[in-house]
Amino acid sequence: MSYKSFTEANCIITGAASGIGLELLRQISPSSPQILLVDINQKKLEALQQEFPTVVGIIACDLSQKEGNHQIIDWVQANWKHVDFCFANAGKAEFGPAERQNWKQMDQLFQLNVHSPIQIGFMLRELFPEKPFRLIITASAMSYWHLPGYSLYGATKSALLQWARTIWSEKTGNWLTLVFPISTETKFFETAGSNIPKAYPRQSAAWVAKSILNGTAKGKKKIFPSSLFLGMLITTRYFRFIKKIYEFLEYQKYKKWLAKQ
Repeated sequence: MSYKSFTEANCIITGAASGIGLELLRQISPSSPQILLVDINQKKLEALQQEFPTVVGIIACDLSQKEGNHQIIDWVQANWKHVDFCFANAGKAEFGPAERQNWKQMDQLFQLNVHSPIQIGFMLRELFPEKPFRLIITASAMSYWHLPGYSLYGATKSALLQWARTIWSEKTGNWLTLVFPISTETKFFETAGSNIPKAYPRQSAAWVAKSILNGTAKGKKKIFPSSLFLGMLITTRYFRFIKKIYEFLEYQKYKKWLAKQ
């Protein structure tokens, strides 16, 4: 499928070597954009550059470090005169009881999930202040709803939502889009722990990517790939017991997982 909005556009995709980022690459490529891929995995990036002719550059860097975004900016300055879209998709999950999570390295998780996408957006706007630009950040349904086991990860995603709400309220955030996927069928959450319980409902990375591209093309500031989750957000404003039931079911799964550890 071709998206007119992305034809010949300059696009950045972070976290591009797997999951939602990889699906974004696959689905946006028929529109013939110019794409810069960013990921921590050099070998996968090189393979993708060979596979997709729309990939004009790759950067292997660790966005959990403050200097990671500077490599992106250096490449953009050397090769492009504007950036149309930046899909800030890179992220990492943490799972387990709150007291056992990796709080010693929480700065790195907040840098990757929160500070890095915010920083790259402001840096690109400052670099090309006169050019139209949109930053699309992959947040999470956990920005709204908490799940047992995700205290640290949920904190990062909630932080993104509150930051976005603030700049939207300041009437200066018309360049910003947040995406709120539900549990997605990728290896993303598998890296957070062994046999961790998967929240319901779930959807494919391909569907999430399609929703992101459709919503971005329409200039939406919030994208909900799951209409069921959006419906639950609205419904539970009036029928709070539904959320209580959901929380109970997810806690039972978490308790069973905890008993096996």
